Amino acid sequence: MDTTLMEYTAEDLIAHNLQRSGILVAKPRFDQEGADLLAFLQVKDGAKFCRIQCKGRSLLQSTTAHVEVPKKYVTGGFVLFLFIETGHKEKTLLYCFTADSIREKWTSQEDQFSLSISETKLTSSFAEFEFNDDKIVLIRSIIERSDTSEEFRQIIHGSLNVTLDPVTLKATGTVGDPPVES
Repeated sequence: MDTTLMEYTAEDLIAHNLQRSGILVAKPRFDQEGADLLAFLQVKDGAKFCRIQCKGRSLLQSTTAHVEVPKKYVTGGFVLFLFIETGHKEKTLLYCFTADSIREKWTSQEDQFSLSISETKLTSSFAEFEFNDDKIVLIRSIIERSDTSEEFRQIIHGSLNVTLDPVTLKATGTVGDPPVES
C-alpha cells in the first residue's frame, strides 16, 4: 500500500508539534538515512541536531500495519515519529520512538527493526510512546548529547561528475573521518 500521502501528513504534523515546543525543524532536500526532518535547539556554529524519521500508517482498511527501519539508521541521534490514522477524529495518535526504545522494544531482524501495529496495541503497549511534553524533554536531551560528526556521516553523501574531452570521470563518496596513516 502506498503510504506517501500519509507520510506527508505525518511529517507536517510532527514538524508543527516540534516547532510549537521550541524545537527548530529543518526539512532537508533529501531523505537520506532516515532524515525526513532535522531537529535543532539553536542555529549557530557547532549546532547539534537529531534526525527525525516520519512514518504514517492507517488502520482504516486493515486491522494491522507495520513499520520497518534499517538498523544502520538507528544511532544515538535518531528519533522516529509514527502517526496512526484510525478514523477517530477526536484524538491524534502520534508516537515517538528513540534509538534506545527501537532497539529494546521492536523486533530485531537481520538488517532492520520492525514494529507491528494494531488498534489493541495502541491502548496498551504503545501508551508509553505517546508524544507528550516528556518526549519533548527527551528529544532536547538527545539533541544536546548527539555526536554531530556521527549524525553528519549518516546524512551527507556526495557525488561528482567531471567531463573532460575525451575523458569522462564519475565519482561518488561519503563524508567521514579521514583515513589514519600508519
